[in-house]
Amino acid sequence: MSGVASPCVDVCRMNPQTGFCDGCFRTIDEIAAWASCDDDEKRAVLARVESRRQGARIVTIGESFEATLALPPDSIRHFATLVNDLNPLHHDDAYARASRFGSLIASGTQPTAHLMAMLATHFSRDAQPLGLEFGIKLTRAVKADDVLTMRWQVTEAKWKASLNGDLVKLDGGASNQLGEPVMKATATIVVMPKESAT
Repeated sequence: MSGVASPCVDVCRMNPQTGFCDGCFRTIDEIAAWASCDDDEKRAVLARVESRRQGARIVTIGESFEATLALPPDSIRHFATLVNDLNPLHHDDAYARASRFGSLIASGTQPTAHLMAMLATHFSRDAQPLGLEFGIKLTRAVKADDVLTMRWQVTEAKWKASLNGDLVKLDGGASNQLGEPVMKATATIVVMPKESAT
């Protein structure tokens, strides 16, 4: 027997504007599948329901995701060349070894670009994201052969009809393999329903 109670409140009326039940904030597919869902699937539905109660339609408030990024020396040189960052700290081993860093360091644009791209990768699986504003603070040099763990978490989301999507705020950042923070970040994006192919 499942330990996760149904959110049904006996107000069973599908809202044509939102696509959710006015009582339980589930979609018709979520309602139909409820009995066959395991407890983890039911908890995931309840998390989406709570976000919808707070005004989000597409994203789940509190959802988080992460990825890793390895930065071998060749990657650092190649990326810096691509973005026309000619600082010898990103290209010249001898120069970088003699510096305060002791090795090549990544251009700040490299981990920043990957962190920002994570949002597009994550949300474009089921929706259509568009970045609006990013705040990035670099807190430590990223050295050659570092492996970064990058993460984001949705802190706020609210449906905005004028954008036809959820206006979403996130907190994020990255740490190296020693657990040392290398970046702190904030983002504001809009996440829209994926357009149907015609």
